[in-house]
Amino acid sequence: MSTHFPAKAAAMTRLLERLTRAAARHPRWVLAWLTQQEQQGRAQGNRAGAVDALVLRFHLLEHRGRALELQGELQRAALEADPAQMPLQAARVAEAQGRLAYQQGHYLDATEHWSRALDWAEAAHDAHLGISARIGLGQIHYAMGAWSTGLRWHRDALQRLAGLDDSYLAAKVAINLGVGHLESQQLEDAERQFAHGLAAARRGGHREFEAEAHWHLAQTALARGQVPLAVADCRLALNLASQLQHHWLEAAASRTWTEIALVRGDEAAAIRSTRHGLALAERIQSKAEQRRAHLQLAKLLERQGDAQQALHHLWRVVELQADVERQAGAGGATALTRLPRALDEGPGYRS
Repeated sequence: MSTHFPAKAAAMTRLLERLTRAAARHPRWVLAWLTQQEQQGRAQGNRAGAVDALVLRFHLLEHRGRALELQGELQRAALEADPAQMPLQAARVAEAQGRLAYQQGHYLDATEHWSRALDWAEAAHDAHLGISARIGLGQIHYAMGAWSTGLRWHRDALQRLAGLDDSYLAAKVAINLGVGHLESQQLEDAERQFAHGLAAARRGGHREFEAEAHWHLAQTALARGQVPLAVADCRLALNLASQLQHHWLEAAASRTWTEIALVRGDEAAAIRSTRHGLALAERIQSKAEQRRAHLQLAKLLERQGDAQQALHHLWRVVELQADVERQAGAGGATALTRLPRALDEGPGYRS
């Protein structure tokens, strides 16, 4: 396999798809090849090519729940990728950093990274990266409970996707739109978007999005009281996530399996599923997923009469929430209040 770095957006997308397919069979070889490309780039003075190889490695590791392994390297790359000289690489690194920060519940950091990624993507005239950054900024609003504003970001991303042949972004946008509709109790719209996301994921061979679409379809079926459908979709999501070692997704789908177990009256299975999800969330340092799992366990153990353990998990909920709020600080609210204006003012907005 050969390539030339740095790659333009369309070439980068095609290369990532090829690498993803190859990594499904030979993950160690592909990751080693990218590491070699990065080292060669640095040795030859090709900093942009080295950064692109690192970003590709990040994407492959993220799909396997191992993105945290590259946190330090991404921080160094952010210092290396001068946006005045390499806006494309600076945007790619910032977008990856946003995803990593979001995974850990560092929403202020994620907002800052994705805002910079959006600015630099527009400077580099890279529509793909601009769409990715908009998806992320919409996710931040979802995390804060601002569902209608998050939907506006994702609808904007969908409009900008028109005319681009990118199954990865098509799947990602559709799934995120579906989440906004699901949380807004618009179940038919949610189901339709998740189906679109599943089709795009299968078309491009993006198995992590295929698994995520099945998870959200399970949530939608459960909200409609269609328990057998929810069971089938959730099993598919859990099996795929486990095969991919996508720990965040497996932890999230475990929460839905807990809800299914409770509907079926199986509290023991609900507790097992929640403990499994908590262990996965701790492994990837996802504060949001840890908090949700601790809250579920507190409720389940209280129902079983284990007040001491229930209280322990409630204290962990409080501690984790305090961590998130402390990380955001006063600046977090300020940064988030700027985002709706950014959407209103369009591509020319600069924070």
